Amino acid sequence: MADSTNSEFLGSLRSHLGAKGTPAIARDPVNQPMIRHWCDAMQNANPIYTDPDRAAKSVHGEIVAPPTMLNAWNMLGNIERLPDPRDPQSNVVSLLDEAGFTSVVATNCEQEYERYLRLGDELSAVLVLEEISEEKHTGLGIGHFVTTMNEYRNQHDEVVGRMRFRILKFRPGTGKIAAAPDGAGPPTAPAAKSSPVPPQKRRESTLRFGEAAVGEELPACPIPITTTLIVACAIASRDYQDVHHDRDLAIERGSPDIFMNILTSSGLCGRYISDWAGPEALLQSLSIRLGAPNYPGDTMTMSGSILSKEEHDGTGLVSLGLRGRNALGDHVTGTVKLALPFAAGV
Repeated sequence: MADSTNSEFLGSLRSHLGAKGTPAIARDPVNQPMIRHWCDAMQNANPIYTDPDRAAKSVHGEIVAPPTMLNAWNMLGNIERLPDPRDPQSNVVSLLDEAGFTSVVATNCEQEYERYLRLGDELSAVLVLEEISEEKHTGLGIGHFVTTMNEYRNQHDEVVGRMRFRILKFRPGTGKIAAAPDGAGPPTAPAAKSSPVPPQKRRESTLRFGEAAVGEELPACPIPITTTLIVACAIASRDYQDVHHDRDLAIERGSPDIFMNILTSSGLCGRYISDWAGPEALLQSLSIRLGAPNYPGDTMTMSGSILSKEEHDGTGLVSLGLRGRNALGDHVTGTVKLALPFAAGV
């Protein structure tokens, strides 16, 4: 096993920095069934994603995909991943695996949207390896943070979005769980809630820029975290990492249960903002960081506030702070930038 504290090992990891992977071509064009599957799983009822009549009357003029689906189109799904020597991330992950950093968890996701995706768009993504941290001692264990940047283009070679993504590759059994008193085991997942949770309210007409006030608090939105939600959303985002659907393997890796993936967290943040702001509010960027895991039986309560607003090139831009809190603490924190119309929306 390689010694990760050795500067030679870190140098071998960082020798891949700046390298670009080969373009990852989406297996399918942007399509209605996959959008509907995503919206059903995320319980996202925004009509511009699934209702042709409402979408035609919107600013888009046609059906569009939820912007937080950006990276779902290029996910491989539940197929064998063969090592690609031209892929810098695969090379780094292999080196870390050989050094004993065999567990992985996503920690940060930043997405920028140049435009919403339309039916028939054919996407390709090029990955660049941006950063590899020195060895870090985290609550999950000793490991390295690996940051990549993906740029997404359509069939016309137009940039439609970007995503910066950070994972932690860590040695299992070296975090707080390993240091727990004898017999304590991993933290206990929250007990199931028996009290009813009110449904999320969705704005039918779009909020206008002049109606948004800096400092305004968004209504709280409780989201029940069920096994069905976690598994359905992982599949809708084409993420088949075992810890998101296989309880036995999740426990084997030190978790008390399966837990939500970061792609679902992004999708739920997008749903929360869309439901508050209305169907024609345009997300321009989303940046989130994960904290306490979302386990089945818990409730995550979303909240937010308007941080700032400005007019830029005839567009009303609003920045918001977001928080999703469960029984263990903050699951997700982040910021969103969106554009609101000056005139009344649909």
